[in-house]
Amino acid sequence: MTKHIRIEWLAIGMILLMLAVSYLIKAKNEKAKQNISTKEVEVFNSITIEVNTTAVVSRLYTDYSVKENGQLILTNLDYTGKRAKELKSRYGRNRGDLFYLDENVTLLQKSGYSYKAEHAIYDKEKDLFYITSPFVAYINKNIIKGVNLKYDIKEEIATAERVDAVFYTGKDR
Repeated sequence: MTKHIRIEWLAIGMILLMLAVSYLIKAKNEKAKQNISTKEVEVFNSITIEVNTTAVVSRLYTDYSVKENGQLILTNLDYTGKRAKELKSRYGRNRGDLFYLDENVTLLQKSGYSYKAEHAIYDKEKDLFYITSPFVAYINKNIIKGVNLKYDIKEEIATAERVDAVFYTGKDR
């Protein structure tokens, strides 16, 4: 009877050893999967030009851009589009028609209006510019400060919160 008990203990020990070895192999495989790079494209000092059948639609200049997981990450971007004469930012992410912009965001329009903020979202397709931080807008001599601006570039209509402004009218303009 003691021989049977020893064989059972030996069998249990072997099973536990096999489980431990299989767990270690699984853990090592998971670490290997985590180290795999997801970069699809990496480009330095690039110019991207979007055209249709009749004209240039937009231009995008960047110092560095990398596409990871379907998202384009940009550094020092300078974008020119339909009505946006110049859109600049230190950092940005592009997903579809949306640009998520961070640090030193500046929008200069063809009409001469300019907007400055730290965080913004630009919808290229709808021509909407959302500032999601405090901002300063310069419209001719007028200076407007506020928070959370939504600006329809096409219609030239803006709405914002907590607005502080200096307007020049009539002869002062």
